[in-house]
Amino acid sequence: MKIQQIRNATIRIECAGKHFLIDPWFQKKGTGMSAPSPDPEKAKIPSPTTELPFSVEQIMEGIDAMIVTHIHPDHFDPETAAMLDKSIPVFAVNEETKFQIEGFGYTSVMVLKDEGTDFDGVVLIRTEAMHGESPDQAAGPVCGIILQAAEEPVLYVAGDTVYYKGVERALEQYRPDVVVLNACGAELMGLGRLIMGAEDVLNVCEAAPNATIIASHMDAVNHATVTRAELRDFLRKHGKDGHVLIPEDGECLEFSGM
Repeated sequence: MKIQQIRNATIRIECAGKHFLIDPWFQKKGTGMSAPSPDPEKAKIPSPTTELPFSVEQIMEGIDAMIVTHIHPDHFDPETAAMLDKSIPVFAVNEETKFQIEGFGYTSVMVLKDEGTDFDGVVLIRTEAMHGESPDQAAGPVCGIILQAAEEPVLYVAGDTVYYKGVERALEQYRPDVVVLNACGAELMGLGRLIMGAEDVLNVCEAAPNATIIASHMDAVNHATVTRAELRDFLRKHGKDGHVLIPEDGECLEFSGM
């Protein structure tokens, strides 16, 4: 299995010979949203705050399917949708998102299922997620994904979620070997924290002591509250720096079969 950090929550996954792209966001640096951060200075900064590490053509080369955990300006936006081949199979979090993606012109859109969908030998399983610190403050429906295949590690991509009982249930039920966390602690004015921060990553380390943790969704949006450097320092102070990988944009990680 190979997992390549592209930018923000966009990652490429190679599993059992299939190539998946999760939450593509290909806008050029500084041309997207300026999220209403509680920090007035950050609120002035347009996202993405960094360029893509490769061209869109390089990122998309060999992609067999895309997975869209939700449609937000920093995950899958209309501009990015317009750039790509509309015949690529796309897996969506729910029927509403499927309808939106079809509205972008995509012709092969499927809804992820809790019981799993077999895509040429790779089983994709939708897991619950909470995009905010409480259901009342969540920023819309989102999901995580489990990827399972013969002779491959079990991968859990938690998606845009805080650490809560739903994440605990996924870790307990599927016992993943590798866990990808969106971990920049992004906050919105009026909604509070939307995804995991340093403390959440620490909680996952303790809940999944035998898994390799990967921190994604770092250093790319204006409303982030945790940087890669800050997360490294926090984990070092808590003795967990060896438990968590924090890849740079473009970096590829490889894991042997289990």
